[in-house]
Amino acid sequence: MKLLYLTFQEDAPLYLGVTRKIRGQASAFQKLGYEVTYTLWREKTFCFCGEDRHEVQIGPGRVMKQFFQIAADYVAAHRFDVLYIRLDRISFDVIHLCKAARKAGTRQIGGEIPNYPYLKDYARNIQYAKGIKAGATTAAKIAANIAADRLSGLSLKGLVDGVVLYGNHADHFFGVKAINADNGIDTDSIPVVAPKPEGEPITMLGVAGTLWWQGYDRILRGMQAYRASGGRHPLRFVLVGGDRTEMPGFLAQVKSLGLTEDVLCPGFQTGDELNRTYRTADVGISTLGCYRRGLTRCSSLKAREYAAAGLPFLYAYDDDSLTGKEPFALRVPNDDTPVDMEQLIAFVERCRRQADCSRQERTFAEEQYDWKAMMQRILAFLGA
Repeated sequence: MKLLYLTFQEDAPLYLGVTRKIRGQASAFQKLGYEVTYTLWREKTFCFCGEDRHEVQIGPGRVMKQFFQIAADYVAAHRFDVLYIRLDRISFDVIHLCKAARKAGTRQIGGEIPNYPYLKDYARNIQYAKGIKAGATTAAKIAANIAADRLSGLSLKGLVDGVVLYGNHADHFFGVKAINADNGIDTDSIPVVAPKPEGEPITMLGVAGTLWWQGYDRILRGMQAYRASGGRHPLRFVLVGGDRTEMPGFLAQVKSLGLTEDVLCPGFQTGDELNRTYRTADVGISTLGCYRRGLTRCSSLKAREYAAAGLPFLYAYDDDSLTGKEPFALRVPNDDTPVDMEQLIAFVERCRRQADCSRQERTFAEEQYDWKAMMQRILAFLGA
């Protein structure tokens, strides 16, 4: 059986968490018995990875338009049992691609929307335009693409077998049946972090590329408020990653709050280097800013990775895998309030006192967050 997993995701350090997810899903499809080819892109190259490994160079012009044409040409020339497509939004290029796949004999087609709903988030790109002229051009482009999404999406019904949504709940997407999914991980690739004794300084860990919706500023403001109220427990925050366009503002806030000595930003890390940083941490900080994207529900990869490492974590969203009673997870409000450091300290110390907390969390991750089980459920939903 053959499966093509089409993504139009850039393979770059900023998106390490996303590409790790894509590779994890591809590996799960393979474990389920499929010959898997998946795609990513780098600079001017569209990369086919896995079973049919090769690269296609593009020329001058609209990059994403060319990538979609390469994908459409490829599916038109090959027959797959399953075509699985990761999409940020719908377009007429998507419809053209799906029709080409159907014509070539592809049996099942599934779409994945990684952040649902997505249009509000997409529309905020206008803030990156500099100047009145650039702002007007960007606004017109965004409006045109949103209109294309609304119009082209009407053609999905009867063309796509199902849509997988990560984010807020929905039973249908443009009239196509939808399933709400959770992110998964490869637990075997993540070593367990040993808990530290009670009373030790507390190190909080955040791992992210794009920062604005992670809400880490809530941690900074919480640290500053704790110190201003006379708090004495040593606290440190380590940020791994950080979009270069956002880091100046983040570092400026660190300085303005008087936290220069308490916040460490080592940049992007992977492999053994990242594992060493994990071993210094006491608590992982998952996404704290879903409200900034209009989301109430999230399936954070970071939270799953923290769980696999046996690292207690904070989160601020609805997650179907969490009941709110897990001893290793602390939920805080999904709003702009500073994180209560007294509450965080009490949480960490409670986890430190429970000798089996780390082992319990790791077992939970192995049972709940395995990619193979998740993708098997999705394939069954699609009728594959």
